[in-house]
Order: sequence, then C-alpha cells, then structure tokens
Amino acid sequence: MSYVIKIQKGCWIALRDGDPGRTLVFESAKIFRSLGAATRAKNKIIAENTHRKMNLEILDRETAKKEVE
Repeated sequence: MSYVIKIQKGCWIALRDGDPGRTLVFESAKIFRSLGAATRAKNKIIAENTHRKMNLEILDRETAKKEVE
C-alpha cells in the first residue's frame, strides 16, 4: 500500500520548493511506500515548520484519490 500526506482539502505534500513543498494536483503528490515513511516525513515537516499550525493527514493513496474524484 502507498500513502500521501494531505495538508488540507485539495492540497498535498510534493517534492517541490516550498515551506513545505505542496501541490494542488493529486498526481504530483509525493507517494510514500510505507506508513512508516509517511509518518517520518510528516513528523519532519511539522518539526521544521514550528512557525506554522499544520494539521497534516496521512491517507492511503487509493482513499485520497477517491477524495479528489
């Protein structure tokens, strides 16, 4: 199973420049191969952005994809 990190409705973590990198295009979202990898990335993003109030959510890719259809 693969996972993505949702920042807010219609906005996803991506491998882009930014604080953190994000995209509005689901197909451009960073895909994590395991829940552990997604959790580590989420924790790192929160730790590096303490000046932001972030409510990141880890979703399995198929569930997230249905959300944007």
